[in-house]
Amino acid sequence: MHRVILAQLGYSSHFSCEDTLDRLKLLVPLVVLLSPGLILVGLAQDQLTIDASKQPSPPARGRGPFPSSVSPGNSTHLPIRLELRIPSGPLQPDGTTLVDFVITNIGDDVILLPSSIKESDGPSAYLLTLWFTSDAVKDAYFKDKASGRPVKIQIVSTSAELYGRINDPHSFLWVAPNQSMKVHASPRVQLQPGTYTATAHAELLHLAAHDSSVSSEVVGTADSETVTTTLTATDPTPR
Repeated sequence: MHRVILAQLGYSSHFSCEDTLDRLKLLVPLVVLLSPGLILVGLAQDQLTIDASKQPSPPARGRGPFPSSVSPGNSTHLPIRLELRIPSGPLQPDGTTLVDFVITNIGDDVILLPSSIKESDGPSAYLLTLWFTSDAVKDAYFKDKASGRPVKIQIVSTSAELYGRINDPHSFLWVAPNQSMKVHASPRVQLQPGTYTATAHAELLHLAAHDSSVSSEVVGTADSETVTTTLTATDPTPR
């Protein structure tokens, strides 16, 4: 069984999943000895927090990411529960509001999750993308030059990208069973006032560079319970 998310971390593809799991279990005490501060902080706290609220948007990935569901749950290789926290209240002057993605390890083993907000430029990496879908998101349009008519932009806007580089152990967080990691983020899109439902989505990719190209493989996905929020217009009167 794939109980450890990063099954390919640092090992050749000919190792079985069981071999990799055993090796990662042996690696945990070794890393504790080498970097006790990193691991003890990661495993002692009930919730780890990453601030990605000022992370710039990466280049659009076609129209994706695509994996998302209206039903809560997770795929087999990503044993997490995803929760979206979007506060009710006035929007910020730019039409956005900060949100939190809470990721809880629901498996039986410690898992590794990407935690760096700096884009990876290494030969092999993992990418955890977080976003939410909601009717609260304002539609965006561009003007078609041929017809002169507005055309709706169909790109999915993401809220945070967390990178884990195989050659940088500090770009991962060790998350113990029942422990949570909170990602503080911006929706990066304008929202509109009103009462709406919203659902969070997560996608974990394995990226590998091959000469001038980069291949990607979906490791797992997760979707949250739907939440309801009431957003109000920004008060234009300065205090």
